[in-house]
Amino acid sequence: MKKPDLRTDNAETDPVFREVVRKLAETTERLSSSEIAAMSLASPEDARLFREYWAGTTAERKAAVLGRMLELAEDDPNLEFSPLYLVMLDDEVPAVRVGAVKGLWENEDPSLIRRLVPLMEDDAESSVRAAAAQALGKFVLLAEHGKIRVGLRDLLLSRLLDVFQNDCETNEVRRRALESVAYLSCPEVRQAIMDSYDSPEPSMRSSALFAAGRNLAPEWLELLVDELSSDSPEHRFEAVVACGNYEDEQAVPQLIRLTDDPDPEIRLAAITSLGKIGGPDARSHLRGLTESADEAVAEMAEQALQDMVSEDQMLELLQDGRDITGAG
Repeated sequence: MKKPDLRTDNAETDPVFREVVRKLAETTERLSSSEIAAMSLASPEDARLFREYWAGTTAERKAAVLGRMLELAEDDPNLEFSPLYLVMLDDEVPAVRVGAVKGLWENEDPSLIRRLVPLMEDDAESSVRAAAAQALGKFVLLAEHGKIRVGLRDLLLSRLLDVFQNDCETNEVRRRALESVAYLSCPEVRQAIMDSYDSPEPSMRSSALFAAGRNLAPEWLELLVDELSSDSPEHRFEAVVACGNYEDEQAVPQLIRLTDDPDPEIRLAAITSLGKIGGPDARSHLRGLTESADEAVAEMAEQALQDMVSEDQMLELLQDGRDITGAG
């Protein structure tokens, strides 16, 4: 079937959008940043036109255009390509489907759950299944805070746990499912975290520590503090980050020690966690680190101290009953 002439047909679409799609579909010319930006906030008619012509675009051109969309949207929050990312979820190229899932990262429309769950369960490519499982985490967090329907919460709990418990699934997908469901404070999730922690696979143990830092059940804190002394750098790193999420001073002595860890990522993560936890010992140590010869360490310590001051100021305002919005 002959394609319609993009210059005259689809009159309901935006003319600028139509011209950009024409260039995408009919030429090999590189789309400029302004042209890609012109595809933001696509209407339903625009998205239908895009779907028709996107399918015939080469994989290389798809990857280039999608990559630029993701870059531009990261730099400019006013750019919104969600209608086009939704089209790309059906693309035949796995890398495009993964990129589309990443592009939808900030989209909190619950209807997206119905698109992501089948991708997590049934997509032929494990990278797509893992990306979809990871993307569902934001909806689990919304569910934990009562911001989406109970029925969707139950669906997320059931489907994510099913994927985690599926021994035929890859560990990467199972890990991402566990990390996403970890926000829910229920016995089934806590048991799943423990099962992952007891796994002989180091990667599953790492995800259990990450999940504990999202679950925040009191029972995990002692385990996390113990893991700060792990021989595994990956496990130490995950435990450091998770302890910061707990904001409990019990972890401060070990975190202070880890600001001198051989692994630079662990050193910086320990500084960040000390800033989150606060307290006199953490503050004193961070002040000393601002004089470090390691520039990255000194900068991170300075930032952690600034964050602590900002939080302290906010608490003072709240305690005084003053407005913290700046409205007066």
